[in-house]
Amino acid sequence: MRNKDRVLVQVRLPAALVAELDRLLREGYYRDRTEAIADAIRHLIERVDRLNRIGRLVRLYLMGKLPRDSSIMDIRETESINKVRRILKEKYDTDELDRILEKIRGRKV
Repeated sequence: MRNKDRVLVQVRLPAALVAELDRLLREGYYRDRTEAIADAIRHLIERVDRLNRIGRLVRLYLMGKLPRDSSIMDIRETESINKVRRILKEKYDTDELDRILEKIRGRKV
């Protein structure tokens, strides 16, 4: 990658986190902090992209990014409530909202 394809991003991180990052460098996992942080961001993006559409909407709702009056009918890609229920059952083994929320909140992705 050429330098003109790169963007400088300055961040402040907790000292303990940087110490752990430096430990990974000493152990040879990465050449430098830039490579390690870029890899971490790539992993974050991949993890978020793996969430299906409904899972993303539920997470956005829980994070307060969707209005509280949003409904499952706001998902334009779904044709019927039965399709939504089937998708929920496939993804979360249930279509009960409380159980789905418990699974999402307790999940360590």
